[in-house]
Amino acid sequence: METARSESVYPSWKAVSPKEQGLNEALLSRTTGKVHDLLARLLVDEEIHLYHSYANTVSVRRLGYNDHGPVHARITTYNALKIMRLLHEDGLPMSIEAEEVGTYEDAQVAVALGCFLHDVGMGVARQEHEWHSIGLADGFIQAYLAALYPPGDPRRVFLRALAHEVIVGHMAAVRVHSIEAGIVMVADGTDMASGRSRIPQLISKDPAVGDMHRYSASSIQRVDLTRGEAKPVRIAVSMQDVTGLYQIEEVLMTKVKASPIMPYVEVCALVGEQPPRFYLR
Repeated sequence: METARSESVYPSWKAVSPKEQGLNEALLSRTTGKVHDLLARLLVDEEIHLYHSYANTVSVRRLGYNDHGPVHARITTYNALKIMRLLHEDGLPMSIEAEEVGTYEDAQVAVALGCFLHDVGMGVARQEHEWHSIGLADGFIQAYLAALYPPGDPRRVFLRALAHEVIVGHMAAVRVHSIEAGIVMVADGTDMASGRSRIPQLISKDPAVGDMHRYSASSIQRVDLTRGEAKPVRIAVSMQDVTGLYQIEEVLMTKVKASPIMPYVEVCALVGEQPPRFYLR
């Protein structure tokens, strides 16, 4: 009886959805070098997929929160690398470049590692889940850095520390100082489109803590990351109605304001046919 139940549950945790597969292809098609090699392995790591899937089970089914699983990990990693690329193309060095301890490619590796694993701690608890994420993710971080850098290479140490900063800083509860961690903090806030709140709303229609967060997310149609008019990065959030402004004001802007990349970012809301509403420009 127990075996039959296990067989029915575990395959669903391991299954890769069409959305995940599409994001995998997008990530791999837009990366090269070490970060491409890293993602080619991270995206198909079954143990990490199980951590992501269980984190999502806890987040969505147990707590009624939005997606914190495999799709969220991929969207935030994609967005983080895109923001990073826009800043790099504008000439802004990453922190480890300015400090002369690593290259732009090394910074991409730390960002991809930390961002992809930033929410695995949701499988433990919502409160301070970023610290639980570090505990669960550190073995993966060390193993993947060892696969990319030879024994004795000091970047194994620097990038491990940077990946930890990326994870611990993503909630804006702990002040971070690197451009890399600031990028991931903002990228995490950009995953707010309606698909992220769809499953929690289908599961429960009863009033619950977090409803404003979920229902405001349901009005978000898309989030576009482009080059800004005056800044390297513009985050444009398109929504059906003003309910979605909560996502910008209470979630995204909280993270942008705490991020070291705030001086390089424009944020605007597009509500129906109304003129753009700028929060930062």
